[in-house]
Amino acid sequence: MPHHVRDRDGDHHHHHHHHSHNSHHRRHSHSPQPRRTPEFRFAIEMGLLVRSRVLDHTTILGLQKELSSRLTLAGVRNHHIAGGDSSSSSSNHEDFKNWTISSSLAISSKPKEHKFGLRLISPFMQFSWFAIWKAQLRTVLSVLNTDFETTITHQCSTHIHLVPTKGYWRLSHAISLAQSAVYYESVIDRLVPLYRRKTIWAKSNRWNKYLGKYPMSDALDKITSQTTFEGLAARMNWCGRDSPTGNSLRKQGDFQHEGFRWNFLAAGATQGYGAIEFRQMGGITESEDLISWITMVVLFAQVSVTKGEEIVRPSKAPSLDRLAEAVYGQAERSKVPKGRVGLIREGIFGMADLPNSSTEGEGAGPDPKVITIDEDQRLRWVDKEGGGVGNTVARAKYWSLLEDLSPPEDGQIFVEKHW
Repeated sequence: MPHHVRDRDGDHHHHHHHHSHNSHHRRHSHSPQPRRTPEFRFAIEMGLLVRSRVLDHTTILGLQKELSSRLTLAGVRNHHIAGGDSSSSSSNHEDFKNWTISSSLAISSKPKEHKFGLRLISPFMQFSWFAIWKAQLRTVLSVLNTDFETTITHQCSTHIHLVPTKGYWRLSHAISLAQSAVYYESVIDRLVPLYRRKTIWAKSNRWNKYLGKYPMSDALDKITSQTTFEGLAARMNWCGRDSPTGNSLRKQGDFQHEGFRWNFLAAGATQGYGAIEFRQMGGITESEDLISWITMVVLFAQVSVTKGEEIVRPSKAPSLDRLAEAVYGQAERSKVPKGRVGLIREGIFGMADLPNSSTEGEGAGPDPKVITIDEDQRLRWVDKEGGGVGNTVARAKYWSLLEDLSPPEDGQIFVEKHW
């Protein structure tokens, strides 16, 4: 179906097929030091409880195969993998340029009801090519909502993996994003469902075992002073041995864990050659909601990287208005269609909860104090699987993307070939 028929953004022409070859000509004059807005790619990871409307599947594999063939019929290239095995013989470098369907250990399946926890992971897509990725997401969700029943439980979630278009993060950019993430955490909490504010799968970066010891301005200083990606990732993803997650995983000492609102571990382990992941969104089945959230998160990353000093003010409490203003300003610079900005205004910022007096205090908490036996078991399964199938597959997709970018000149600059 042609995307422009249903496009609610009023965006009929934003294909930008040529932008990557001439983007260096564009200079914005908005900031004192001319930091050009970096282009981003993103991959989306959706965890949902799914059942076929047509067939009563008794195994997850049957459901995966049906979803795979229906997506193929709709023109969406995809493959499915068993368990978390992203290296299985059926998967190769080419596969990870397509959508991946896998099981999700974080979601309880209900075989008697023919419902199974699935994870759908997109390839990395160029953010500025709005029309292209929006059309694809609408097709995927249309298939999910037409041929299948999707249920959102408290175990469902949506993650966004972000990487600059050139294929790697600069440390200064990653630090700027980390600062904004910590500073605005209590505000972003008001935008997500309650069950994503206190969960072992998206723990608080602000109140983690390391940063939680410090008042806001000191916590931000600890982030700014990092000189390596490893150091930055450790501070953003530091988990206490005595936390529910640490107890569950039988840890002997404090440790790094991917299950935080913002996960820096993939980029941290490879000097910036990896995605930074935002994990806090709930399960989403409506394409317009998903498109708005992706747009909001990418704009947040862009404005953090280009105007971090202006939007993070340690001496002031973070506010919803300042965050919204920063996102809308960036939307204009990134040429996001006005219709979409309106949908973000209504559907995300307009739905914010009232501030909770305890959010900038221990009330927010690094972790739920108690976790269920079921979650305890799932944490161990996911840990055994190397951080979960989503992480494994997202890494494979990232390396597949990187193989398509020419080798670095002087270890720094990528020249794009296929994009």
